[in-house]
Amino acid sequence: MESKAPAAESFRRNALSQPECTICLEGAKTVEWSGGGTSGSFHVDTISNYRASGTSGSLDLKMVLTAALPVWGQSITYFNFSVSKMLSPLASGYYYSPVDSGTVSFFGSSIPAGEYFHLMLLRENVSGTMPYADWSVMSKKVLCDGTACHSVTTAGCTEDAYTMCLAGGRYRITSHWQNQYAGGATATLSKARITDYTGAFWIQDSSTYEYMIRLQTGQSNGRTWVAIPTFTDVEFWIDVTDTRTGQSKEYHSPAGNRTLLFDPSYFVFP
Repeated sequence: MESKAPAAESFRRNALSQPECTICLEGAKTVEWSGGGTSGSFHVDTISNYRASGTSGSLDLKMVLTAALPVWGQSITYFNFSVSKMLSPLASGYYYSPVDSGTVSFFGSSIPAGEYFHLMLLRENVSGTMPYADWSVMSKKVLCDGTACHSVTTAGCTEDAYTMCLAGGRYRITSHWQNQYAGGATATLSKARITDYTGAFWIQDSSTYEYMIRLQTGQSNGRTWVAIPTFTDVEFWIDVTDTRTGQSKEYHSPAGNRTLLFDPSYFVFP
């Protein structure tokens, strides 16, 4: 592994998850560990320094488990899942590539029972403290039983008359409403999948949409943007689930509303 001058200008960076980073994980990331959870390895293509100065101290890269998805800028509560890969201080405008842990210990037997999000966590030594510099969510969650851990894939998306699967099947979306003009009658609306990122819902006529949903993945803030334009003022709810991370959110349009619902911050991507 070498410390090299970057091959591209900093404005071309492609951070794995957090565009706010200045010391960034980039490229592909992988992790493997034995079924018993006692040893394994992890890899990331590149760690780059986009600051005007070098890092304050050494860097520390490891795998961790979290009960909830973290939010950039807030503290992360996590369990250490692997031994750290230590890296020397990184000068401004330089990067390490590739970064491989080699065979290291994993701590599956010491993790409390539960299902966790799996993160690759990069920390920087700043005067003896270790704040995170960047992190990225792995593609699979981890299930632990108190003695060992194994990776799990969250349930996928299967389309039917009422369920649409967008963004390559990653997002599962359903909807229902309560019609204040029909004595408060409730109904599950049928879906119309328009593109891989856009869909609509209808109640009586498949060519007449009551409201739509559009997803924009991989935006500059590391989130999937959700936009829901409506053509009705009937009260409705849309449920969106990220089958890869397990994130889920219900969007509510109250009776009388005719304005766009827009959420650019909840769903983490990738």
